[in-house]
Amino acid sequence: MLQPAAVLGSIVVCFFGQGFLEGTSDLSAVVDTARVRGFAGFVLVANPLYGDFVAQPIPFSVPGIMIPRVSDAQILIHYYEDYTNKNPTKYRATAAIKEGRMATFDDPAPIVARTSSRGPDIVDDKMNPADVLKPDILAPGDQIWSAWSPVSLMNPILRGRAFALLSGTSMATPHVAGVAALVKQAHPGWSPAMIASAISTTAAGYDSRGLPIMAQGGELYRVYNSTPFDRGSGFVSPAGALDPGLVFSAEFEDYISFLCSLPGLDRARVKYVTGASCNVPVPSPADLNLPSITISALSGSQSIHRRATNVASSPETYTCSVLPPDGVAVEVQPMIFTVLPRRTQELVIRFNVPHGSDGFKFGEIVLVGSLNHIVRLPLSVFPKA
Repeated sequence: MLQPAAVLGSIVVCFFGQGFLEGTSDLSAVVDTARVRGFAGFVLVANPLYGDFVAQPIPFSVPGIMIPRVSDAQILIHYYEDYTNKNPTKYRATAAIKEGRMATFDDPAPIVARTSSRGPDIVDDKMNPADVLKPDILAPGDQIWSAWSPVSLMNPILRGRAFALLSGTSMATPHVAGVAALVKQAHPGWSPAMIASAISTTAAGYDSRGLPIMAQGGELYRVYNSTPFDRGSGFVSPAGALDPGLVFSAEFEDYISFLCSLPGLDRARVKYVTGASCNVPVPSPADLNLPSITISALSGSQSIHRRATNVASSPETYTCSVLPPDGVAVEVQPMIFTVLPRRTQELVIRFNVPHGSDGFKFGEIVLVGSLNHIVRLPLSVFPKA
């Protein structure tokens, strides 16, 4: 029970409680209590009984901070245990709000957020994976300072405000849409598939330290090595997407052929939905000309085809290198090729596995151009016995 006289005008330390887990309390309730009781400020800290917590920032009507990690909260707890008289209403500590406009961030970035959607893509109600890589790309989406409609009813706490800190795919999507708009402005004649290819093949697979991008998992504040099913092709690079060197384009007919190659999909339904007939189905769904290769069930050997179009203004010679998935042999033909502007080079990628595996394995094909273009294609392969 709060003692009104004790908390009035004081900085109050609050612990993350069971109510947060049960949904009977939240951060806005803490802020409301602080305002009604006249706190000078509050500190919401992780409770060792419940572990680390995550709370999305909201506008505070009272000065406050959150310490969401138990390891950090222990510092405050130890101070209370060792250096105070253990009277919870007389902590005898002082606090001050200092200059905060010069923010610093030294942790590695980007990291795939724990709330980010993961692959593989599912092709049917039996949860069979599709021969298409999902997600496509990684973009900023966690705690983004975003425009907000002051009259929106979605979140009463934000009513009347023009900006908010928001997280989710709805924040990452505008970043990618903006990059796509920049590419379209620079290249008005490019199709959506060409723009998507440019964004994917130029994406970064490494973080600010030059190490592979990590991903958050189910356990808070723990990370693991990401795969294409976490990050897609990588972290979006706007400058790179403007000058990709090569693109892998797919037109309407290519997608019809892809649909017609899917096992169990009725051709009459394809005709009914799209208005197009299954004239030339591709040998495998994995042959859809995407800037990635996903094979959900590879048994023995399989050859996949890709068409790379030079969108640069000069001829360029490309040299291919392969980082094969574990236990999978990958051969690309041709390994070296020269392609003229607006011309297309056919690539044949042959996969071979001697035995099955217990899950997807990941690799990469990298095409390095003589004019310094670097084109990356992620590989996702599930070897079957």
